[in-house]
Amino acid sequence: MDWDDLRYFSAVARTGGLSGGARALGVSAQTVGRRIAALEASIGAPLFVRHSGGYRLTADGQSMLGDAERVEEAMARLRSNATARTVEAAGTVRLAAPETLATHILLPGLRLLLDRHPALKLELVTGIATVGIARGEVDLALRLVRPEQGALTVRQVGRMAHGLYAAPDVAADLERARLVGWADAFDLPAARWLLRITARKPDIILNTLAAQHAAIRAGLGIGVLPCFLGEGLVRVETSPSPVESLWLVAHATDATAERVRLVYEEIAVLIEKSADRLAPMY
Repeated sequence: MDWDDLRYFSAVARTGGLSGGARALGVSAQTVGRRIAALEASIGAPLFVRHSGGYRLTADGQSMLGDAERVEEAMARLRSNATARTVEAAGTVRLAAPETLATHILLPGLRLLLDRHPALKLELVTGIATVGIARGEVDLALRLVRPEQGALTVRQVGRMAHGLYAAPDVAADLERARLVGWADAFDLPAARWLLRITARKPDIILNTLAAQHAAIRAGLGIGVLPCFLGEGLVRVETSPSPVESLWLVAHATDATAERVRLVYEEIAVLIEKSADRLAPMY
């Protein structure tokens, strides 16, 4: 077995197809297909069921996924530790990211990197408004929408699933319950999905996801949240919910500063390690 084939396997498993895996790895779909076929031949079992909608894991593939992700994490730690021993990064890295992803996923995991590089500083920009990397406003951005323009390096690092949630003591009646959500000005997939499944606009309108999370936990209504915010809440059974890709974006230049590269790689590892929280299987 070629251990590098596991990267291709994990990418297809996360994205659901050869094209998505190819975009995530920066290679062609044909290359991904060859590596998957080689891996299946080496272990003597099919790992995916091919169908019109993409690639779905077989039972053998599902069993291998956890092992593959652990190998990826171990290799990423080895690379990161080797770099940390030889390079002393200094200066400020400006990062734009959604607030809840930053506070629940990124910031808790960045301590080790910052401890290894005491001269490294982090400036975090959160919010709904898009910050321009190409214009030099930030060095890195974690986005829910793939940017289509600009001299940028774009990498899919994971996915984030959503669900409809309510406090335990709130009756999850979609026809009668108060709805918590975004104003019309925020044209977000979660807002469009809530309108589609309820045919109603929110009764409680809030302009941050953190406020919506607090309102739902307080029992003020039901609303759409990323699954990693659903702990302690009741998930309301509905039609298939939105799953958004997470894109890590940087300047497309060979001269990227070492401090930026270190943070870039660390964020990619943190998102991969949090895959089960971000897009759990239901």
